[in-house]
Amino acid sequence: MKNINTKYGILEGITSVSYYDNNLIKECTLNKINNIKTPYGIFVPQWDDSGERRKLTYSISFHKNGNLKSISLQNMSYLNTPIGILPAELITFYEDESINRVFNLNGKISAYWTEEDECKLADDIEFNLPIGRFRKKTIGIHFYKSGEVKSITFWPRDKITIKSPIGNVVTRIGLSFYKNGNLKSFEPSEYICVKTKIGNITAYDNNPLGVNGDSNSVRFSIDGEIKSLTTSTDKIEVILENGAKKVHQPQLKPSLLSEGSMEIVPLCIEFYENKVCFDKIYEYFVSDCTFKIEKKILKIDSSCSNCAGCSGCS
Repeated sequence: MKNINTKYGILEGITSVSYYDNNLIKECTLNKINNIKTPYGIFVPQWDDSGERRKLTYSISFHKNGNLKSISLQNMSYLNTPIGILPAELITFYEDESINRVFNLNGKISAYWTEEDECKLADDIEFNLPIGRFRKKTIGIHFYKSGEVKSITFWPRDKITIKSPIGNVVTRIGLSFYKNGNLKSFEPSEYICVKTKIGNITAYDNNPLGVNGDSNSVRFSIDGEIKSLTTSTDKIEVILENGAKKVHQPQLKPSLLSEGSMEIVPLCIEFYENKVCFDKIYEYFVSDCTFKIEKKILKIDSSCSNCAGCSGCS
């Protein structure tokens, strides 16, 4: 084991290390207590990975310029951020040392340590934002370099009511924001009717893949116009100027998790300028077409074990 000198102090007890091509340290694991002096205070990186919820991960990493990139903390610590003091077990930084992400917890989910076990350890955090004031447990908070909140990720089971450009909505998973605080995106926790350039569409993603709040299925422009949404139920018929018809709707596919079951592939709809685009492929000028929306033509659970007898499949 060797010691390495950094701008934050000498690292001792290094058990593994990797370097950039400029020979500066990139990341390392430790097995000894180190007190790291940062612009935000003194922190102790992870040095003991024993325990059922402890991840096997690098203790500390650096950007190529030598500035701190991430630090996995041995114990929960408290960090002074642009929105106040936050609990943290993992912190990441931009190249200029400004705070990038704060993860309130960083436990390993396994058969021996469940998501519910981890969630019980989380503290409520108070937010006062343009979309509302609330207290909620979070998985992580993402900041812009300039310090504004970029996104918030909630625990999967949690829901929160917020103010949005389309009215009060109940959201899950997370929220993202523009630098000025305007809502950029949210994930609906229930079916909601959204007014768009082509008509009212039922927005809901039956199986959102995101694990953070950075990008969600209902997205707004900075001035509050609908930019995109996802529907798991509605069929849109596009009638072209020449009378030709094109149909876009959610699809069904075999489930990867349950043999013999089906799951919905939602339809993604984007709006920009005077155009609408379906599934990032099929694009139409809104002014040149007529749109007919058939609501809730597909209603099915995330999996269906008896496709022939399912109303969502018939």
